[in-house]
Amino acid sequence: MISNKKFLLLMSITVLLLIFISNIIGYSSSNFNPKDATTTANVIFRKAPVISSSNIIKTVPSGTNVKIVGEISDFYIVLLKDNQVGVLSKSYVKENEVNNDNSNNYENLEKYYVTVNDNNTNLRGGPGTNFASYSKLNKNDKLEVIGKIGNFLLVITENNMVGMVREDLVSKVQDNQNENIDNSKLVLDLINKARSENNLPPLAINDKLNEVAMKKAEDMVNNNYFSHTSPSYGDPFKMMQNFGISYKTAGENIAGNSDVTDAVNSWLNSETHKKNILSSAYNYVGIGVVPSEKYGYIIVVMFIRKIKF
Repeated sequence: MISNKKFLLLMSITVLLLIFISNIIGYSSSNFNPKDATTTANVIFRKAPVISSSNIIKTVPSGTNVKIVGEISDFYIVLLKDNQVGVLSKSYVKENEVNNDNSNNYENLEKYYVTVNDNNTNLRGGPGTNFASYSKLNKNDKLEVIGKIGNFLLVITENNMVGMVREDLVSKVQDNQNENIDNSKLVLDLINKARSENNLPPLAINDKLNEVAMKKAEDMVNNNYFSHTSPSYGDPFKMMQNFGISYKTAGENIAGNSDVTDAVNSWLNSETHKKNILSSAYNYVGIGVVPSEKYGYIIVVMFIRKIKF
């Protein structure tokens, strides 16, 4: 049972290290009612909203009819006429005045999360084994589900790749896990809103750092302490390194509060914490939000700077 008391504790810490890490893409997505649209120019159809040759599927000609089923940043998630899924730049897609939501046999779903049951599970380009595999998924990978066609779910991975996976190859995340994921996304949205208002680029989720931040939050709850230094893992920088995360710059904000939004607002009203949130030194975060009997929630945000390759 979560306490109704308005507890609030905040702490912030920062460090600089000259270490480099590998490329990890951010995770941010939303779904909405499907909309019919048409491409306005020849445009590259991609597996993920990242300008990289490895993500290119093909070029879609101008005048191609598509169905918009979601969005990630400056890209639309779309289905082609044959139900192949990918992303297109919003700059080259125009919504039609009349929609035909029954086409493609696509069923829009209220988003939920699943985990992959086994290693080497195919993330396919469409609802069938005749579609190419975009990627291999590993056991326990988390996916966001936004729709389905037949027995294939339309999903978004934690590195923003879109695709379809057979429904029987994944398991639905329990409601309390969903709550933690949704709260983490709310923290990210609030942080990036503040950064946008200060003309700063958004921070993206680093999925590995996300796991570390969640472990830190769980450790704080389970061992009943409030500190940057964990009795189990040491300080956050040692903890990151021990979990295989290297970085050039790193920081951490922690809070105990009965409301996640209030916690972020309190950070923004604290010069020390705000410096981490509005720092141009960071480009990735990991976020852990765990229910706490004492505070309501323990919130951990780990910030890092990595070099893009």
